[in-house]
Amino acid sequence: MVIDYLDEIVGQEAAKRFIRTAIKKDNLYNLLFVGPRGVGKRTMAFALAKTLGCPPKSQYFNLITPIPSKIKDRGDKIEEYSRSYLPDNVIVQAEDRASILIEQIRNLDERLMHMPGKETKRVVLILEADQMTDEAANCFLKTLEEPPIDTVFILTSSRPEYLLPTIRSRCRTIPFVYLNADQIKKVVFEGTDDFILGSAGEILTFRDGNIVENAIDVFKKMPVTLKAAANLARVYERKRIIEIFYPLLLLYRMVLYRKLNLAGSARYEREIAFKAKKVPTDKLVNAVEVLNEGINLLERNPNRLLHLFYVFLRLP
Repeated sequence: MVIDYLDEIVGQEAAKRFIRTAIKKDNLYNLLFVGPRGVGKRTMAFALAKTLGCPPKSQYFNLITPIPSKIKDRGDKIEEYSRSYLPDNVIVQAEDRASILIEQIRNLDERLMHMPGKETKRVVLILEADQMTDEAANCFLKTLEEPPIDTVFILTSSRPEYLLPTIRSRCRTIPFVYLNADQIKKVVFEGTDDFILGSAGEILTFRDGNIVENAIDVFKKMPVTLKAAANLARVYERKRIIEIFYPLLLLYRMVLYRKLNLAGSARYEREIAFKAKKVPTDKLVNAVEVLNEGINLLERNPNRLLHLFYVFLRLP
């Protein structure tokens, strides 16, 4: 008897229906879970692997995750780091510079040469697949073009536009959506969706860390002069840049919501209301675009000092 573990997932009913229908028809292959961060793509992928009789850490389960550039030893250290993505860990730490390397895909191809047992499914889960390097993506494309039998590929991405179009075209795309307030409460248990995120994963990240609190001082200082922007850049140059850019994006997004009358009371109400009163809408839209672009560029290993300076100088 097959045990259906998909019920462990809160929300995402349309995705569950699609997957269950595909399982019933024995037509499950090359799945691409797309949608915002923190809404259950990773959790759904692990639940599906368990439903297929191939749970994490089992013989025929293969996990590929982005690894940070600071990992020099690309052998055991890759596997060790990848464990942080396993379902035991509710929160996965975001890294400034993380990629899926061609070595990881070549290693996967070697493992796929060995056939699974009779009537046994093999699962390959590639989390944040959009972070494959160009070399890794092209190498993986060859694997997708001639997939091994009894192997289900599951890819997740919050930025599918960064995936090779040829990879996307060989996958069945399953959209994931933001969660509603009741669904958020089921996952988070404590606290509310103060920032109108619709993402339980992000709420847990912000609740269990101090990254928003650490960014609020920078938020209040904006806009700054050339000299002040340069000084701030030096302060944050050797820190985790993602942990300043991401909460700033969140705060400016809340100001924009307030400006458009889409948000009620929120955390940091005074700071958000003050900024909404002072900053024109077009400048807020530009700030959100600058921060989004800044986060995406982090993966391309920019000059950290100049990158910080550029972003700080353009925030209103």
